[in-house]
Amino acid sequence: LTLLGQTLSPLTDAQYTTESQALPGSTIGKHVRHILDHFSLLFTALSAHPPATVCYSHRERNAFAQDTVAGGRSTIESTVQRARALSTQPNAHADPLTISDTMTGGNEEAFTSTVGRELWFCIHHMIHHNAIIASLMHEFGLHPPTQFAYAPSTIKHNK
Repeated sequence: LTLLGQTLSPLTDAQYTTESQALPGSTIGKHVRHILDHFSLLFTALSAHPPATVCYSHRERNAFAQDTVAGGRSTIESTVQRARALSTQPNAHADPLTISDTMTGGNEEAFTSTVGRELWFCIHHMIHHNAIIASLMHEFGLHPPTQFAYAPSTIKHNK
């Protein structure tokens, strides 16, 4: 998340909201918002007592994070703070959590996961979207950091 915020820092709002020719309707801001929506759903569910069910397909679509670089960076920083707060809770990663999502055919299905597994999902989902953001940046003549869109395992393998 911190690297995402740093990568966005030099962008203008126009670059952040310019639609891609290769991926019609896609903007850097929309991908940032999509990433942050997933983290927000997880952290919001965890703040309820008992924890609420996380449903990744019921996102609010935070326009503040989507429409300006400052809004995206501000939302990233608050998400980082929420992640840091979670990291101070002993064994929180092992806590069970119910996930609900829309499956093929439109049915909602619920299943059991853990906080750690869902945090891992959000991180890897972010890396996937960082790769799309990197592609958009290249399309717009911008240059993201070299390791911006790589999973930690790929970075380790390439050393």
